[in-house]
Amino acid sequence: MSSFSEENINYDSEALMTVDLDGIDYRLDTGKEGTAICISQRPSGTWDWSLAGEAKWDGTLLRCKALTRSITEALGRALRAQIRDQS
Repeated sequence: MSSFSEENINYDSEALMTVDLDGIDYRLDTGKEGTAICISQRPSGTWDWSLAGEAKWDGTLLRCKALTRSITEALGRALRAQIRDQS
């Protein structure tokens, strides 16, 4: 996976999705490569996002070494649901 920096994310544009998990907002944006997803986070109710890590999405599983498995599984479920609902 290539390195990705916060400067490459336009937080003013619409995210792929945002999810609140236990008082933390997670934002998913497209990354540089087709299957890469950038995950940002912030405490709920605040304005400033910070890059949490770059993830891989294979259409079923979301994997990100920088986040715990429980977080990536919850984000993956939300992403699958959003894709299913848009179909």
